[in-house]
Amino acid sequence: MEDQKDTQPQSLIDQIKEYIELQIKIAKYKAIDGSSGVIASAIVGTLLALLVIFLVMFASTALGFYLADVLQSFWAGFGCVAGLYLILVLILLASSKAIKARIADKMINKIINE
Repeated sequence: MEDQKDTQPQSLIDQIKEYIELQIKIAKYKAIDGSSGVIASAIVGTLLALLVIFLVMFASTALGFYLADVLQSFWAGFGCVAGLYLILVLILLASSKAIKARIADKMINKIINE
């Protein structure tokens, strides 16, 4: 009778220890899964950003040469492209708070949902 009482508490303690260890492993795996999703998204975003930069750079050069041909002046053609970028910068500066808020919301949703 005394053996049963001694083994039951020990068995319960072992089960509690095993449960805690499993919960720690689950938490680690969830953290790894979430961080790997965020890292993968960051890598894909970086690659897309680089491709967009190259696209804009070559399209701007082509537009500059086209406008230079139409306007018969390299200065005027590339000046128009520069003016276009100046307008885009001013628009971005005017709406920077809204853009920052949207980007922060998307990042938080990405971290929480993955």
